[in-house]
Amino acid sequence: MIRSRRAPIALAVVLLALHPALVLAQCEDCGRQSGGGQGALLAANALLGGATAAVRAGVGGRPVLRAFAAGAAGGALTFAGKRIAVEEAKGAGLLGRQVAALGSSISANVAEGRGPVDRLMVPAGPVRLYLSPRGGGPLVTARVDAAAVVAAAYAAVQPGARFDPEESLSSGALVFRLDRPLGELRYEGRHAAGVVMVRDGGDPAREYRASVHERVHVLQYDQAFLLWSAPVEERLMRSARWARSLHRWADLGLNAPALAGVGVLVPYRLQPWEAEAEHLSRVPAGPDQ
Repeated sequence: MIRSRRAPIALAVVLLALHPALVLAQCEDCGRQSGGGQGALLAANALLGGATAAVRAGVGGRPVLRAFAAGAAGGALTFAGKRIAVEEAKGAGLLGRQVAALGSSISANVAEGRGPVDRLMVPAGPVRLYLSPRGGGPLVTARVDAAAVVAAAYAAVQPGARFDPEESLSSGALVFRLDRPLGELRYEGRHAAGVVMVRDGGDPAREYRASVHERVHVLQYDQAFLLWSAPVEERLMRSARWARSLHRWADLGLNAPALAGVGVLVPYRLQPWEAEAEHLSRVPAGPDQ
């Protein structure tokens, strides 16, 4: 059993030592080779789900190997969703997001000591639906994703911004188009808290691939929320009655500012989440494209 005081160290060591996306992030060619890159990213997602479930199972005194296996299966399904999301078919992003959310829900359930499908999260734009087919509470509950609401409001008030309902439906996320470069580095696309902004008025093919790139970040956002942010928020929001009442209707999305902060500290080319999105979409959305 992994003791609680050693759990964070153990998890960090495992992820840093074995996370294949870290290798992709530092390799100009291997991330673009379909066979090795796909296998590495599948392993990375399985490892994230399995290691998270195993460490938390060890802390809670539950069987570690069983949790790792179930969590890894959920992580593999999360990767399958990401792979679906980057396909060119209409609605691929929407379908991929639901498949990935199912996988991340399985990993999160096992980490919490629940059955693999006891509680499933279904993302729907700035709202999350929670299905509890085997629980004792309501079958369906809904919470607003507060971080997504803030990100959508920010995107909507940008000069020249327009909401793209067709691409939003196809992507499974809120998509806004701007008629100018996104920031000083001339990004073609940008993601924040499940909300996508894409440059409009340039090369349509490039803009479409940038949108697909950002779809992967949307699914990564869901994954990080379910695996890490959601359990932290559950504990924080139990501290006061008003917080518990708020949490009945809203998720904070603390992983959004956390990931943004890490992104500031880690150079673009060394960010494993960018390596994954670049490999799957076959195009970077950063300044070097």
